[in-house]
Amino acid sequence: MKTPLRPITLLLALACPPALASDKADQLDQLTRQWLDTERQATHLQNDWLQQKPALEQRLTLLKSEQAQLQALLSENHDSRDEVEQKRNELLQQQAQLESEQSGVADVLQALSRRLDALQPMLPPPLQTGWNKSEGAEDDALRLQLARLNRLKEFNERVTLHSMRLPHESGNEVLVQQLYLGLAQAWFVSADGEYRGYGRAEQGQWQWHFSKEINAADIQHAIAIAEKQKPAADIALPFTLNTTQTLAEAAQ
Repeated sequence: MKTPLRPITLLLALACPPALASDKADQLDQLTRQWLDTERQATHLQNDWLQQKPALEQRLTLLKSEQAQLQALLSENHDSRDEVEQKRNELLQQQAQLESEQSGVADVLQALSRRLDALQPMLPPPLQTGWNKSEGAEDDALRLQLARLNRLKEFNERVTLHSMRLPHESGNEVLVQQLYLGLAQAWFVSADGEYRGYGRAEQGQWQWHFSKEINAADIQHAIAIAEKQKPAADIALPFTLNTTQTLAEAAQ
């Protein structure tokens, strides 16, 4: 690089006084060295860039890939949030529907409970016992009503025998054996046959009536058949048809 600068230095030396030419030559040499240093630095920086460029490009590629993955993850999470929100709304709708249905069931249970409560005084005495109890679940309204309906059904489909004391108009209590024909009607007789009669629902409650017109032997015979102590036979017992109608009205 110095070879082409020498003629310039010589021309300057010819055109200037010796001292001035010497100063100019020194300045030129200094500028030349600075330029060379700058050129070397630039070359060094360029070489460093060329060496670092692949690594930087690789890092840039990795950063772009990581950014793409992050964006995909954010998008997926957004979709997941939308799905979760949709499920949440569906569950809230189902909950509202269940609460509405539960409220409807509660209303039905309350209505059924009122009807069965009104029916209780008209039921045969053996059925009235434990009417407000449900085995192991006295506080469960649904089980209580189902238990009541089940007792009604079972009692109405069979012949029931029962013993209890009944107040007589004489002021004494008479021990009698009773024969219930479902929910409709019952007959009773004392062991000696002196006291007999019938029972049925009247005016909103179950009532007993002593009656000399009923044949005590017929009631005792029917009880013996129910106890399987005698073979089945035709027994004529007085029966009133308005009892079941009264029970049905009370259940409405």
